[in-house]
Amino acid sequence: MKTTLLALALLFPTLAAADDDCLHQAIARSGAAAAPLHGPLVVSTLVGDGDRATRVLPGKAGAATLRGDEGFRIASITKTYVAATVLRLWEDGRIDLEAPITRWLPQAWMAQLTADGYRPGEITVRHLLSHTSGLADHAQSRQFLDMLERDPDHEWSRARDVARLVEWTDPVGKPGEKYAYSDTGYVLLGAIVEAITGQDLPDAVRGQLRLDALGLRHTWWERYEPAHGRVRAHQVYEGRDTHDWNPTMDLFGGGGLVASTADVATFFDVLLEGRVFARSGTLERMRSTAGLPEGSPYRLGLLAYDFEGTPGIGHSGFWGTLVVHEPVSGRTIAGAVSDRADYDALKALVGDYVHAVAAPGAACGGQAE
Repeated sequence: MKTTLLALALLFPTLAAADDDCLHQAIARSGAAAAPLHGPLVVSTLVGDGDRATRVLPGKAGAATLRGDEGFRIASITKTYVAATVLRLWEDGRIDLEAPITRWLPQAWMAQLTADGYRPGEITVRHLLSHTSGLADHAQSRQFLDMLERDPDHEWSRARDVARLVEWTDPVGKPGEKYAYSDTGYVLLGAIVEAITGQDLPDAVRGQLRLDALGLRHTWWERYEPAHGRVRAHQVYEGRDTHDWNPTMDLFGGGGLVASTADVATFFDVLLEGRVFARSGTLERMRSTAGLPEGSPYRLGLLAYDFEGTPGIGHSGFWGTLVVHEPVSGRTIAGAVSDRADYDALKALVGDYVHAVAAPGAACGGQAE
């Protein structure tokens, strides 16, 4: 969609020290359709040298307003943080990526999976990281979505996630056979991290990734970590405000983090420029296609994107969040919509931005030095 947003772009407040010409250009070229956005959209960009910008696109008349530093439930973008935590433990020799998950997980869960036709003794940690375990996804089942809408206060747990997976779905393949996205797989990864570290998953992620040292003041794990006065944005799904929905619907590793778009951009910039891991080979392992089914878009906690021939790598989240790192320019862009109906506009904006910064000789991008 190529509807100009130039008039709106002039209204967006810049909430950081530096302006970003590429972001301005992407906003001007593409974004929402002719009608206004349903709700505000926040987008942040970051260059490796720390130059950053945050802009807020207003929604239609009467929609809520945002400052731009609010936290969003980033949903599945959390998976990248969990995967990076697992790889930090791998660097330290505390986990074997090729080991079966039965080594750490409760026997009762393994018995449930076996009874449903799974082969947990053949599912490895790497299979969970890359969504190639053969596990279905309880969170993408119609029953789960119906229950969310019918009873948003329902209290979930890892054990209930596993039980509902078995009740509602069937295996989608043999371990390693194909890519099939599974929130349940990352719920199991969260349990494995806790078993190895002896910590709650939020503490393990924060400690292993040194989130405090990165200055991510607007990143916290919902329910486990206090907001300390930070504001969480209202996020709308199919016309319903989900702000007060029970966070346990997506809390145990497949999701759980709340973060501002600037914090998400910062973390992915640090991660994908090689400053999270102790060894460069770990990031290479995270991004590698080695051992993955042909054509899989997923790596180890990362999604590979193709924006009309321009590649990027990052992740998206169910409620309408997206982050992409463009390797040529070294720039990262993260965005969130307050109404999931506007996600296509966010994805178009991100795609235009990635095109702009990757173009050789582009005034706002080009080859990184």
